[in-house]
Amino acid sequence: MEISRKTDYAIRLVAALMLNEGKPLSVRKAASMQDVPYSFARGIQHDLVKSGVVTTSRGAHGGMQLAIDPDEYTLAELIETLQGPIRLAICLSEDGWCPRDSNCVFHQVWEGGSELVHEYLSSISMKEIIKGKQPYIKNLLSP
Repeated sequence: MEISRKTDYAIRLVAALMLNEGKPLSVRKAASMQDVPYSFARGIQHDLVKSGVVTTSRGAHGGMQLAIDPDEYTLAELIETLQGPIRLAICLSEDGWCPRDSNCVFHQVWEGGSELVHEYLSSISMKEIIKGKQPYIKNLLSP
């Protein structure tokens, strides 16, 4: 699994909205704050609105605002909103992709790895990332 450029940019735009503390923020300003090309930001804004992550308002004091609670909304949720389920291998995402699915010794390994990545990303709220308090994987694996 690879985080797409679009997802990376979307995460940055959400971060800009969080840093703006609930006040409306223009797409142009959010893109500038997070080094996201404006041309990409416009399309990503549409996807974030469509998925219910942000709302928009028009006018001189309009812009984007978060529609989610960053204390509760996880990094996994945002990634899955934009890219779909978190999977390490294509055989987990596309039924029939591999004729060996039913007897492949690696299938369970990829499935287990996907679950670990999903659990880890689900343990991190967007607010924890912005505040620099996200758990690190070595802390999760400690006895």
